[in-house]
Amino acid sequence: MKNSLLMAAAAGICLIGGALAWFFYAPMPKPPEEPAVSRMLTLGGLTRSFLVYAPPALNPGAPVLLVFHGSLMDGPKMRGMLGGGFERLARERGAVVVYPTGFEGHFNEGRLAASYSARTLNLDDVGFARAMVDALAAEHKINRQRVYAFGYSNGGAMAMRLAVEAPDLVSGIIVANANVPTPDNMGWKLQPVRTRVVLIEGTKDPINPYDGGRVTIFGFGDRGTVLPALESARWFAQRSGLDAAPVFDSVSRIDGLDVRQQDWGAPAQVRLLTLKGAGHTVPQSGYRFPRFLGTTVRDDTLLDAAWRLLDRP
Repeated sequence: MKNSLLMAAAAGICLIGGALAWFFYAPMPKPPEEPAVSRMLTLGGLTRSFLVYAPPALNPGAPVLLVFHGSLMDGPKMRGMLGGGFERLARERGAVVVYPTGFEGHFNEGRLAASYSARTLNLDDVGFARAMVDALAAEHKINRQRVYAFGYSNGGAMAMRLAVEAPDLVSGIIVANANVPTPDNMGWKLQPVRTRVVLIEGTKDPINPYDGGRVTIFGFGDRGTVLPALESARWFAQRSGLDAAPVFDSVSRIDGLDVRQQDWGAPAQVRLLTLKGAGHTVPQSGYRFPRFLGTTVRDDTLLDAAWRLLDRP
């Protein structure tokens, strides 16, 4: 009897362990082969760090992509997760990729309800972005009119803040898994938007609700409320002087999921990509996000097209 109970307990532990591994295990992709340079600068009395990847033989007028990580991450981890895809694009298009690290795992992206230290200390992360671009301009052959930002989750909200507060700095942004804050939760200093915007949103996102509402990390870390994904796209469209209705609306099938593309402006100035059934994940082929965050679209098509939209003449 005792042996049977021990065997049952061991089997139960194995089942639980297997289930936890299935939900949480996410093997990291092979590290990028080419090195990135670690850089630091001082801003507001704090030392801030970022990684810079520049492909060999960079041509004059190179574009720049600032890649902002999600909560509780840093620049090196973001590079480890997604650097393969971004740096492939950098080599193809002769671009510089930058991976900044937030303060204590976060960027101050302007959501008033957020309780992390970057927000409560009101760190100047818009100034941090400007300082990084200034440093790149001094060292590389970049074109200041071709500076773009990608952001995931907390980093996605940071990219949106740059679009509305520093349209002179960034010419386009790609936002994954972040919606526009509701008016009571918005601490942005609004300016007219002339930045190209691509929003990538999963309908099964367990953190950033596709249909709007309260953003939490599975019930913890309240970030306040946000607009629905469609209303977020319309918000940017209207601030860009475009009609509320999209001029292009189509559905395609990618990696087994329906992807709806809605464009405002012709050529597109604002794009919403709705990934039906996808989670709090970035669509790309190199990394499967942990399953507890939902389904990952394992395809590079969407990010490649978003980059081409931003960096068009």
